[in-house]
Amino acid sequence: MVARGQVILAEFSATQSNASVVAKQILSKINQGSDDTNNDSNVSFSHDRYVFHVKRTDGLTVLCMADDAFGSKLPLIVSFIHFFY
Repeated sequence: MVARGQVILAEFSATQSNASVVAKQILSKINQGSDDTNNDSNVSFSHDRYVFHVKRTDGLTVLCMADDAFGSKLPLIVSFIHFFY
């Protein structure tokens, strides 16, 4: 999922799950109570056997879900997304 503030710009899921619902809840939570969504941050949240990695840079939020078996490889991939786009 890619968002600017609460506005979802792009979303994709390769599997049937509630990942979209959880991702939207996480997006709401990280923007809650913050007037300035331009603060850069890197956080991860666990839900069941999945980890949601969130990277916010220059007001653009990228949220990526992975099976917890992926370990720390995925956050590295997510950090490159902003570099190329």
